[in-house]
Amino acid sequence: MSRIPPSLLYLTIYNPTLKPPQRQLLDPEDEDAEELAHILFHTAREHAVSRDKILRQVGLAKALVNFSEMFNAGVPCENVHSQARRMIMLSPEPNFWIHACYEVAKTPRPSPSPTKPKEASKGKAKSKGKGPEQKSRPAVQYDYHDGSVHDEALRTHFQRGYEGFKLLHGSFTSVLSTLGQQALELQLERFFTIWAWKWDIDDEDFGTHLGIPLHPVHSRLTPLLESFTSNLPEELLVFALIPPYVIPPRNARYPPALVHYVLSRIPPPPTPVARNNASGHGASTAPPTFPNTLTAPIPSGHSKQDSVTTASIATSLLTIPTMPTMPTMPAMNLTLDPKNFKWNWPGYLTFGRSPAGSKPSSSPHTPPAIAVDGIVPTGDSELKSDVTADRKKSETLDVDTASLLEAISTESMGSYTRAASPTPSALSRSSQLGESSSQDVAENSSPVESGASPVQGDGDTIEPALTSPHASLEPIMTNVAAARATPAFLRSAVYLASPTNPLATERKRVLHLTQQGECTVAIIVDMDHTLDIGQLAGDTVALIASLCKVVEEKTRLKDETIPSATKILQPKDRYIIASGEYTTTSTAGFTSRSEHLYDGQKLLRSDHDVVEVFSRGQNPQHWYIGKRNLGTTPDGEAIDGEAYMEISRKETTLTDVDNELAGVVRRFTEQP
Repeated sequence: MSRIPPSLLYLTIYNPTLKPPQRQLLDPEDEDAEELAHILFHTAREHAVSRDKILRQVGLAKALVNFSEMFNAGVPCENVHSQARRMIMLSPEPNFWIHACYEVAKTPRPSPSPTKPKEASKGKAKSKGKGPEQKSRPAVQYDYHDGSVHDEALRTHFQRGYEGFKLLHGSFTSVLSTLGQQALELQLERFFTIWAWKWDIDDEDFGTHLGIPLHPVHSRLTPLLESFTSNLPEELLVFALIPPYVIPPRNARYPPALVHYVLSRIPPPPTPVARNNASGHGASTAPPTFPNTLTAPIPSGHSKQDSVTTASIATSLLTIPTMPTMPTMPAMNLTLDPKNFKWNWPGYLTFGRSPAGSKPSSSPHTPPAIAVDGIVPTGDSELKSDVTADRKKSETLDVDTASLLEAISTESMGSYTRAASPTPSALSRSSQLGESSSQDVAENSSPVESGASPVQGDGDTIEPALTSPHASLEPIMTNVAAARATPAFLRSAVYLASPTNPLATERKRVLHLTQQGECTVAIIVDMDHTLDIGQLAGDTVALIASLCKVVEEKTRLKDETIPSATKILQPKDRYIIASGEYTTTSTAGFTSRSEHLYDGQKLLRSDHDVVEVFSRGQNPQHWYIGKRNLGTTPDGEAIDGEAYMEISRKETTLTDVDNELAGVVRRFTEQP
């Protein structure tokens, strides 16, 4: 039978100290007004949930917390297990509680086998003469998988959700004190309704909830980042990203949610465009040529305003520069033969049918005259002057080059923002943290902040004009290339807590720049900063170039090393070490969903003072190890962290596994 994955049943956020408005207290018919005032947010898998059911769910969470505090003062209830469900209670701020209920994975049991034919015939004989009895369908029985939902993973996930809300809107306490309860409920609904239903617990591996992965060569990249930050004010926060890795400074002062937020806003790399032509040597970037002596013919019987010169058309086409990365059309031949060219103006959009009540004209249609070099063969001097005037008018056409450069310079911008379904039944399985605050709409109307701008100091926009249809596109293309080469920051606004008071949040500006398709540098500044953005962008590009150079050199040296046949055929050991907010993994990476690792982590973080955990599975027979208290650094400082390892070699013994773990921990403590 198919396995049904674990899923969220409901999520609620409440504060038991909130009071309802005075008008609701005076209403004698509303007995639950005080209890309803405690609930700030609620969402459930069911599309419609009654008020009584919501009150029972929140009341059960309150009762469990109060009951547990009777035995351990100050240690509230955090988890409740049953055969089919897991309940979690998390208090990220004083008096604020996040309560969620998950259903564990389950597998339907096979239906019981049907009765034998003899027994069935006897049953029919006994029921003869009685009315037809409708047999009720037996209820489906399930086998529940207890290890499909883990407490530490759930707690980390909801803590990250709170940090994500705090990053975009501020803490619960600050929003409640500044904007009021109604505004807090609105912001909670906008954020957590999308966030709660887009997480697929089956897609998470063990290393995801341990921290942010450090770059494998971060020990060589961090000094470059420190050299860059030494020229900036001390209050600025700087870190670099090479997805999915982070390159932090030595003294990190930012929350982990900020790293996930910037990762979600990195624009995707531009899509490469193939350049092919008939010769196979790439597309030509030369602009198409147009004959300048041809004027569009003027049909007889029409007004003078219908005459449009080809020079005017060519001039308007020249205002749009040919993109160097897009294939171009070959040069078009617009030479018209008046003898073979026919204008069917009277039958325009009639599809060959004459309108009702009208008779076709018996007089033959006179072919229009073709004006060459401004000379109209018909001899109409007035018409000739109009053609010449239209041509002169087209020669003085102005081009809004500033808008053109701005549009081209921002053509490759994007984000990973994705829309979420309003109902849990059609939700995406992907995960995403980034959601812009509603307060940023008016302020962040322009997503680009760069040093170069097409606007002069007095506010006048530079708008060069083409003086003739023969004007060259080289100046425009030069400006376009300069605009593309100019580094530009993407910016957004977040809320960061002060070091002394985690509930007091302050609005900050995030500037991040991505170069070479993968490396990103993020800088957190004040909203009213006075930095030279142009100079800062240039220095950031130089930093990214130096970081990428080190990474490419390390990759080249790794590719030049030829491994032995034994190392290629032998299964590689995988490990992950979590220290603080970051993780370090083996070369092969660490992706595991084994229950042995979760159980070992639970023992290490329990109150039983467990230091090491060794376990071995049956199928496959892999070793799983967990260890805390990693030792001391060369300077004598204690390293507080956890190390987890998975060894897939069947012939290894317990002694070999212990030696492998000791070697991994020793190399980690000895690195600079």
